[in-house]
Amino acid sequence: MAQSLPLGVEFHARLTRANESTSIGMLQLIQKFTWRDGLFSLKSFVAAMLALFIAFRLNLSQPSWSITTVYVVSQPLAGMVLAKSMYRVLGTVIGALMSLVFVALFSNTPELFCLALAIWIGICTSVSVYLRDAPQAYGGVLAGYSAAIIGLPAALTPNLAFDFAVARCLEITLGIACGTLLHHVVFPRRAGDALRKALHATLPNMAHWAEDALHGQQAEAKGLADRQKIIASVVSLDALRVFGSLDTPAIRTIDDVIRQFEGKLLSLLAMLVSAYDRLALLHRHQPETARELQPLAERTAEHIAESANAATPQQSLEETGGETALLAEIEARLPPPEALRSDPSTFLPRSFLLRLRDVLALWHEAVWLRTHITAGIHPPQTAAAPSLRPYRDIVFAILVGAISLLTILAASALWIFTAWANGPTAVTYAGIICAIMGARDDPSAAAASFLKMSLVGALVGGIYLLVVLPPLSTFPALVIALAPFYLACGLFLSAAVPAVMPVIFVAGGLTSISNTMSYDFSEFLNNYLSYVVGIGIGGLALRLLRPLGTEWVVRRLTRGMLRDLGRAAGSAVPDSRTAFESLMFDRINALLMRLDPMIDTHRAVMQGSFASLRVGLNILALRRDRSELPPAAAATVDRALAALAEHFGRATRNRRAASPLPLLETARDSVLSLDVNSVFTRTAESLYGIETTLRQHPGFFGLEVSAQPTPSVEPVIA
Repeated sequence: MAQSLPLGVEFHARLTRANESTSIGMLQLIQKFTWRDGLFSLKSFVAAMLALFIAFRLNLSQPSWSITTVYVVSQPLAGMVLAKSMYRVLGTVIGALMSLVFVALFSNTPELFCLALAIWIGICTSVSVYLRDAPQAYGGVLAGYSAAIIGLPAALTPNLAFDFAVARCLEITLGIACGTLLHHVVFPRRAGDALRKALHATLPNMAHWAEDALHGQQAEAKGLADRQKIIASVVSLDALRVFGSLDTPAIRTIDDVIRQFEGKLLSLLAMLVSAYDRLALLHRHQPETARELQPLAERTAEHIAESANAATPQQSLEETGGETALLAEIEARLPPPEALRSDPSTFLPRSFLLRLRDVLALWHEAVWLRTHITAGIHPPQTAAAPSLRPYRDIVFAILVGAISLLTILAASALWIFTAWANGPTAVTYAGIICAIMGARDDPSAAAASFLKMSLVGALVGGIYLLVVLPPLSTFPALVIALAPFYLACGLFLSAAVPAVMPVIFVAGGLTSISNTMSYDFSEFLNNYLSYVVGIGIGGLALRLLRPLGTEWVVRRLTRGMLRDLGRAAGSAVPDSRTAFESLMFDRINALLMRLDPMIDTHRAVMQGSFASLRVGLNILALRRDRSELPPAAAATVDRALAALAEHFGRATRNRRAASPLPLLETARDSVLSLDVNSVFTRTAESLYGIETTLRQHPGFFGLEVSAQPTPSVEPVIA
């Protein structure tokens, strides 16, 4: 039997192993640095020193803000720097104007001033969280905490408030201008180039995934993990397009073509996922039919892989003999519509074959658009670019904004009641923590990490302020002294190490480089204490008021999917297919990032999310075809849609409603009783697909578990 270690020895052993692991991780990170990381760090440092020099020449009161701002806006791609810079300037100006308004109205009543500031920061935080990762979200964050950075000190000296606001705006704008100039002009890494590479790689990557999936070479967990990677790459294209249009004029000229391509990719991805799921169901419940159709799936995958790298529009339009034969065989193997009335089991193979046909058509169009993008030309006679729609969570945004408001009030109360000279700094950092951490899955843990790294920043700032800076008397000497710290920070910033920003913030704030330096240790200690108190109040507020973690976020995402399905079924004007697909894939991408396909419960949620996409597309198909049905059949379809809308609406609120399955079955039987034509057949397939998909995932859709189908008939049609 193994002998247990004493508690102190065991703790020391664990600590040693943790330190060794951290050291190994840090060493591996350093070894991965490339010349691009070094160039990024050098450009950021030169921009920071240029901003510092100009701030000195203008005799601004806190030039250190210019340095920090350079590192805040510095991003690997020039377009990202431009986007962040524009909205930082806008947010700073708005925050400065609001701070002046608050000072003018409430400078003599600090309680009302703090209340107005708290409400403003809460509103700005809500706007930022609501917009999520859109570039405009950054403006919301800055408008909020810039009002605190400028307004709180200005409120103490109202007669100098305007001068103070102008100085802060100049310092921040100076940092933005220098950072943007260096990253955009000196050896820029353009987002447009990154977008071109991503666009060129997307179809081959999708073809590789489709080849593995349609050959049946993927385990369920690996298939879900691979889907997540493909979805993430497709969803991220739109952000790259926005950044690329800022730094690459050629991208702006074909922006609408890229948006068309993105819409086509979303539809293609939905079809590939649908075909993959149907093939899996065929293997599970109709293995003999699956074996007969497997060669068609493999030939489809091979054709996709062969045509993924077409270089010109002419090449993309060439139809090979193999493709013609493949399409002909798919048509020949399609079960006739009449068979659906006598044998429901034919729904599944028919749906699979239709999805293969749709995949080939969409793939052909996607390759054609991609070749035009590569050539930088507009294709002839194309439809208008679709409007993509990311998901938004207004309730979550209001919650985080309310937490920010209450946190500012708590920090302000501490300042007012204690009359602490550094209280405004604590209030500012409490607001900053809530604004930048509130939307995280575990915001209190992120705030705790920020607090830990602030200690590193304090140590660096203390060494510089008390040891390095006092003997210096020239600007070149100052640049040489600052180089080791900021060049190292630039390297880690280039590697997207989030822990480096707290170090830059705190070290820059505590050294407070200016023309009139103060090297007082007690002042340094008191300043750092205000940082700790502010960060601590923000972290504590997030811990107490938002203790919900990743599981809560997952529940909100799944409920959002059900809400989207209810809206699709019940709204007077349904979304376009592309808008719905982009909304659902954005939610699915956010969901998959938080789940592990190796865990059974997580895997069930992942499968349910893809099932919700299929249900939604079937609902949209019903809404499209309903107007062509006879009145009696249309009425049964309307009742089924109303039942779906009510069910999904109640499921969103964790309430039980009458099952929509009987009405779906009644509507399907009503449509199947009509004469055979393409519209009636499509409607029956859509109804059958919704019904069986709900049965396949009863827990996800809020149905009784007994609603699952018998193994003999379990198709999922989309």
